[in-house]
Amino acid sequence: MIKVVVGGASGRLGSMICGLIQQQGDMQLVGGVVSDSGGHAGREIAPGIMAHPSSSMEKAVERADVYVDVTSVAAAAKNLAKVPPMGVNCVVGTTGLADDVLKAFESLVQDNNVSAVVTPNFSVGVNVFWKMCGVLAAVLENYDIEIIETHHDKKKDAPSGTAMRAAQIASEVTGIENIVHGRQGIVGARGREIGVHAVRAGDVVGEHTILFAGNKERIELTHRAHSREAFAEGCITAIRWVSARRDGKVHSMAEVLGL
Repeated sequence: MIKVVVGGASGRLGSMICGLIQQQGDMQLVGGVVSDSGGHAGREIAPGIMAHPSSSMEKAVERADVYVDVTSVAAAAKNLAKVPPMGVNCVVGTTGLADDVLKAFESLVQDNNVSAVVTPNFSVGVNVFWKMCGVLAAVLENYDIEIIETHHDKKKDAPSGTAMRAAQIASEVTGIENIVHGRQGIVGARGREIGVHAVRAGDVVGEHTILFAGNKERIELTHRAHSREAFAEGCITAIRWVSARRDGKVHSMAEVLGL
């Protein structure tokens, strides 16, 4: 039985992950971690399962085989410094984490011989979308590249981690280093660049389009998420995949899915 603790258990995605864990025959939800100030600490997140405040997360995590983090940038930076030394594997879906936080986390994973999956998006479809971004960028090497992402009006970070991963992939394949975020004023003729644009509106779960435009044609590749269940189900797959590993490495969702 895989014992799991979810950080961000009171959030929209976190609560959905908690519910799905309880539906799995090989998993057990043993705790949740929530913000100290959100009013959920000390409450049940599921029958018999208490929500621990982040200030005492160690008490919840000590029973876990896998810790899932779907919190905020600030909370994750603190949480990920605590979990690997406890000998617990991690699945991290929090987006917007700074490079130094991720590098420090990777060192802790290696030093404590645990394993982790870190991804900006758990969705199977999004990971295939990223794969195809690389394929198209390699073939359409002289095409302009623009990325447009749309999310609900409550999303905190912009651009999305999914959009930035697509831009990173396109940049690595094409060698285009200049990534710009929106444009304003008289931009005129410019050198090779990848444009990333964020839209925040209504209740859109998530939509990402990468556009490759030549002088006479264009190709648009789009992924649309209809429900957060797509992310939660992918997280369950990552938990199961990483649970038995002890290799001191940080893995991608592409590895989990065999892409």
